[in-house]
Amino acid sequence: MVEIRKSVTVLYTCPCCGYFGLTIPPYEKLGNPPWSDHGKPPYIQKYGEASYDICPCCSFEFGLEDESPNSMKSESFEEYLRKWIAEGCTWFEPERKPIDWDLRVHLNRAGIKYPNA
Repeated sequence: MVEIRKSVTVLYTCPCCGYFGLTIPPYEKLGNPPWSDHGKPPYIQKYGEASYDICPCCSFEFGLEDESPNSMKSESFEEYLRKWIAEGCTWFEPERKPIDWDLRVHLNRAGIKYPNA
């Protein structure tokens, strides 16, 4: 008897912009959406080790943007998202942007509220 195994790719959601397609979990204990309020950074205190991966949508680097080494200011997911929207929602990896992408739909699917200005 021959056993056939199928490879299953597990995808994760960006807690900043709601992009569903990360191949590495952003933080070891974050889990899947919907999430409650993330609170203030640094998020490694709440969610464990960060991946230091970069979201191909909003370019949030997990473990870097939310930490404050030297003179950098830590940013919460909401602060970073608000800034990213104000700057025009430019995708970090535009070749991965779905043709029918809509930010509000994207956020809603992840349970993330559209930030107030």
